[in-house]
Amino acid sequence: MLSSDSTCYSWHMAASPASSSRVDAVVTELRKGVFEGRYPPGTPLRELTLARDLSVSQATIREALQRLQYTGLITRQANVGSAVTRLSVKEVRERVELRAILEVMAALEASGRMRDGEFDELESRLSALEAAVASDRYYEAAQADLQFHRYVWQCSGNQTLSRHLELLTVPLFAFMSILRSQGLERLLNVVEAHRPLVSALRSRDPVRIRAEFQKGATSAYGMFLGGGPEHAVLAAFGLLEPGSSLHRPDLPPTA
Repeated sequence: MLSSDSTCYSWHMAASPASSSRVDAVVTELRKGVFEGRYPPGTPLRELTLARDLSVSQATIREALQRLQYTGLITRQANVGSAVTRLSVKEVRERVELRAILEVMAALEASGRMRDGEFDELESRLSALEAAVASDRYYEAAQADLQFHRYVWQCSGNQTLSRHLELLTVPLFAFMSILRSQGLERLLNVVEAHRPLVSALRSRDPVRIRAEFQKGATSAYGMFLGGGPEHAVLAAFGLLEPGSSLHRPDLPPTA
């Protein structure tokens, strides 16, 4: 939906009549739990258990899970139920590569549409990210990081492109938040990687935009794009239990 005073649209799921602040609160709690690693990738999310733990109805839990499924953070299988999205190493690699292609497209479109007001908003989102990083708030940093990128996607004016980037990227951001909270990736790297993105957009230079956004979309995932991830990384991504064998059939061979 395009607003009347901005070239960048905002979008969200249409709220059902049953929607309430309780659903919003459950969505926030579950999302925070995933990003903080309290609900690791692959964790079953049972409606009855969550309803009891969070002191809400199963209908509230059901709607919250549907919202999270819409963002790609939760997967649902018929006759099985909901679980936190878990990706194989191959799936992480594929998502990172596809995200890089699509985000470059979004950035190129956004650069031609953004004016002073949009850049002010983008700078504001970067400031929020810097504040979260400065205080070592991993969940807030991950959300601010995601909000920064979402705004670029929205400024492309292409809602279908933004929707696909949402589904591809949210699980990746959740997993990186887990890595950072466990000290496996520097939180400061997040801020350092964003200044060149803003500068590239301001330049409106297609070559520079492609280079910076390609680098920004892939640099944090070098462990997946250029060889086998370390044991601790695999465990954080829910691909291994701590202390288990490193060998997995879906891993690339190591030298």
